[in-house]
Amino acid sequence: MPMEYDNPYAPPMADLDSSASLTEVTDGWRDGTLLVVPKGAELPDRCLKCNAPAHGYRFKRTLYWLQPAWFILFLMSPPIYIVVYLIVRKKGKATAGLCLTHRKRRVLAILIGWLTSLAGIPTAFLAMFVPDHYRPIPLIAGVVLMVAGLSVGMIGSLVLIPKRIDKRFIWLNKVSPDLLESYPPWRA
Repeated sequence: MPMEYDNPYAPPMADLDSSASLTEVTDGWRDGTLLVVPKGAELPDRCLKCNAPAHGYRFKRTLYWLQPAWFILFLMSPPIYIVVYLIVRKKGKATAGLCLTHRKRRVLAILIGWLTSLAGIPTAFLAMFVPDHYRPIPLIAGVVLMVAGLSVGMIGSLVLIPKRIDKRFIWLNKVSPDLLESYPPWRA
């Protein structure tokens, strides 16, 4: 039989209840409409988009951010911009919950994006089989479908959207106002 004793150096034996009130959350802060979290933060088991229960589903991502002023370099030279982006970008990881409804919306946006993009390929190839004076119509329509599909898929699949990243924190955009209310105000 093991002997029970008080060890002052032992970690606390607290029962971690996942249904704890969100008002007790201290792993983030609200900064206006943004959620500020430390890098590597694991947000509560609530949907980031609507504050509904996430039922254990975790959405983990590595986020990248670059000061928007660097985009001027893209207008001058896209290859140089890509090199600068890979060197200068800020990086951080975060994990958030996502409810079933928003998971389905995300999957649907990705599916629509892929199908629309793939539909653009045969539409563009249709240009080879039409008379010369109509050839630009299916070619342009195919390219527009491919670009629109990729845009819809990329934008619709976004969950963790960084507005800013520094050495210690990530500012997340497009967070449920109800979830934001459960965090204390940010004091820089």
